[in-house]
Amino acid sequence: MARMKLEMPKKWAFKTEIDVRVGDLNYGNHLANQQFLAFAQEARVKFFASYGYTELDFGGVALIQADAAIEFKGEGHLGDVIQITVALEQAGSSSFNIFYQFVNLTKDKLMANIRTALVCFDYDRGKPTAISEIALNSGIFDH
Repeated sequence: MARMKLEMPKKWAFKTEIDVRVGDLNYGNHLANQQFLAFAQEARVKFFASYGYTELDFGGVALIQADAAIEFKGEGHLGDVIQITVALEQAGSSSFNIFYQFVNLTKDKLMANIRTALVCFDYDRGKPTAISEIALNSGIFDH
């Protein structure tokens, strides 16, 4: 079976760190698969906050996650410090991709490459909407 390969960006816009906690572990005593997406969301929320945005107010519009892709590369264990680097790329008039690179700083090893697709969404109408001019002109897409 051919494995998925994500094309990661060359330039990154934001970096944060998260410690692996007991509740993040699975029965194999390492970082659980679902926690990668939880950590990605945590990094995304921090990245957006650095521009004054939230997932419900991204320059005046809300966001919904359309899909996610994860390439697992290594493990994380209790107490490990994970550095998550973030980049954003516009994909369409209402959507964009966020890339995340997870590096286990404790072990100096790549853990994962992740891409999530986000869509600007009007929850009242239940439909996608355009990326706001406020967000487009904020510099968040310039990295």
